[in-house]
Amino acid sequence: MMFIPGPVEVPKSVSAEASRVVNHRSELFRKVIRRLEEMLVDFSSSERVAILSGSGTLAVESMIYSLVSRGEKVIGFSYGEFGNRLLESIRRRGAELVEVRKPFAQTITIKDVREALDSHDDATAVALVHNETSAGTAVRNLREVTKEVKSRGKKVLVDSVSGFAAYEIMVEEWGIDAVATASQKALASVPGVSFVALSSESVRKLRQSDVPSYLDLSLHLKFQDRGETPFTAAVGPVFASLRASEILKEEGLERRWRRHEACARFVRGVLEEWGMKLTGSEGDFSNTVVAVFHSPAEDLVEGLRLRGIEVAKGVGEMSSKMIRIGLMGVVDYRGVNKLMKALADSLGFEYASKPPEECRLPSFIEQEVIWE
Repeated sequence: MMFIPGPVEVPKSVSAEASRVVNHRSELFRKVIRRLEEMLVDFSSSERVAILSGSGTLAVESMIYSLVSRGEKVIGFSYGEFGNRLLESIRRRGAELVEVRKPFAQTITIKDVREALDSHDDATAVALVHNETSAGTAVRNLREVTKEVKSRGKKVLVDSVSGFAAYEIMVEEWGIDAVATASQKALASVPGVSFVALSSESVRKLRQSDVPSYLDLSLHLKFQDRGETPFTAAVGPVFASLRASEILKEEGLERRWRRHEACARFVRGVLEEWGMKLTGSEGDFSNTVVAVFHSPAEDLVEGLRLRGIEVAKGVGEMSSKMIRIGLMGVVDYRGVNKLMKALADSLGFEYASKPPEECRLPSFIEQEVIWE
């Protein structure tokens, strides 16, 4: 059983759709592309969603290259490994980057945002990671942050690869310009497809003059206007992502947000009862990744593997000091119980708790997800 920060366990019907191979210029596939974009637009409350064949990194870099010009001044926030990667993408774009680096796992505050904007009023954009899987923390006040940035007339670019579908995030209503995400996270699809949700303002302002074609969001949207992709698509993962979107719609977006939060809160609570040190707090914990300090991390990772559970070590300097537990997609009380029993057995603790009702999947999804 996978409890890593992606890819995730998927429903049986999603896995089955992933094996489909059809003509990517066929009318059947055009219908799939149109329907998938339509559903993602609804979930993200955006004007358009570009569908890309590639990882979440492709979505992030396409967002940066298509919405930031060379020489443009961008304030980039980082509080972990993926924030650092976001800053590097901005730098490679040739933008003038203002780095605001927070200590590991300490997310940005409104004060941080205001100070950066006050010091760099000539900046035109702010970029940040919504949910940092390397740290197990998240910017849970994203709406407030966006409001502050937009009040200064600047763009807001968000890497929500591991956040979308696990938290409320509304592109048009909140004023976000673009959100990058991917299939293999809280959407609960297979890897291979990523997405950039765009506001109506961003769609009008997409830049194309010096953007590599594969990263050019305007090119993707131009082809999607006729139900196609500009290059050969990852056909199976697109079918799988449509099925995953249908399941999300049936579950209900708000219910999925609540399920992610309930499962993560429960796991954190049990680990804290055991006296383990976690990253995050009530104001910034992640709904999709619980990060717990344990050294050597390799021993616990291996102990869980022998019990049929996969978790991830920390990243970089934290690789030997921390494990990261992914709780995204279709994780529910059954999976959480097996995870916690394996952790208790590995660490020598007693486990007699019960996950809350909100950590339960709807019955029709439960039948599609077998935790073995």
